[in-house]
Amino acid sequence: MAETIILIDEFTSYNRWLNSLDDLNEQTWNRTISTDKWSIKAIVLHIAHWDNHLLNVIIPAVKNGEGMIFPEFDSFNARATQKAKRLSGEKVLQLAKTSRSSLIEGLTSLRHETMTMHTTANGATHCPHQGVPYTLAYIVTEFIEHDRHHQQQVDRVLGATS
Repeated sequence: MAETIILIDEFTSYNRWLNSLDDLNEQTWNRTISTDKWSIKAIVLHIAHWDNHLLNVIIPAVKNGEGMIFPEFDSFNARATQKAKRLSGEKVLQLAKTSRSSLIEGLTSLRHETMTMHTTANGATHCPHQGVPYTLAYIVTEFIEHDRHHQQQVDRVLGATS
């Protein structure tokens, strides 16, 4: 049970990082992390899209005893990056904070047994890389690592320009 609380608290740390982006100007939001790579704005919206997928698709499936379904990554990510081009950095930040807060509420409302119940991900029972059974808690751990990867990319760009 304590592991679940610690896990959700780690997931919550992303919102604290988002708060550090409050003062970015639009030019900075549109800065790419590298040549021909995503902008800061696209990265933040990309993570928000995954948060919404977890909240609206994955959590309900797990609660109903169904397997988790993840979309094809490239097309899913492309939709987020295209949408980011049409939105301001301020709007993306607002969407990201709202989606993560809603996701945290959704995860917090779950019983420990639901978080740790074995399930499938696109039909697979175990992670092919780690060999461990899929659970919602495991997926959250994977998303924490995903968040950190992108946070480091953004922090490197912001550190190089401050």
